[in-house]
Amino acid sequence: MPLMRERCESRRPARHAAASCAVFLLLAGCGSSGSDEAEPLDAVRAEAVLPGAEVAPGWKAAVEPVTYAQKKARELGVARCYEGPTECAKTRVTGVSALYGAGRPRIDLVLMAYENSAVAQSAYGAVWKAWRGQSIEPRELDLGDIGDESDAVSALGASGEEGARTMLSQVRVGSVIMVTVGEASAGVEMQSSLSKFATVFAERAEQAQRGETPSVTLDDVA
Repeated sequence: MPLMRERCESRRPARHAAASCAVFLLLAGCGSSGSDEAEPLDAVRAEAVLPGAEVAPGWKAAVEPVTYAQKKARELGVARCYEGPTECAKTRVTGVSALYGAGRPRIDLVLMAYENSAVAQSAYGAVWKAWRGQSIEPRELDLGDIGDESDAVSALGASGEEGARTMLSQVRVGSVIMVTVGEASAGVEMQSSLSKFATVFAERAEQAQRGETPSVTLDDVA
């Protein structure tokens, strides 16, 4: 998977707490006793969240959706703990997928599922710090309002190719943190693609935590 180096300095604040409570009451347990907290995603349900080629018409799968319990993910190197195990120590399940297309960027997607929304929220900052630490000369990127909280940056491409760019988004929805990474050569549009994938990823995670089968595709995102 194309990855990034160095450090990033920007972060977009979380969505307003009241809005999060209104929209994600069942997922995050805002203002409740916690009895309404959704069941944590297991590997099978988490895998259904990851976008594959069937979710993105016109795109091809570079890596088919796959998930592992965290212990196995670490053994296989799927769990990316850039600053040591601290930032992913509480993850229950890790999953990945990747897509590409002619004249389009490569999009890598990473899912980290936690025991509940409170644990995911407490891990969010450390996970973002670890991922943003891989970017080169990053700049804050506004992808709009996605999930309970989100951050994004645009940076120089890790390949070193002139004009190549990398874009990185991290989103939390309830008990799930999702990272979306785009890599593209000079002249290839990427921000719109990254925003759509990050949005689809988040909406599929929301569906799964409601007990539904994830069904949102790129065609459903404006």
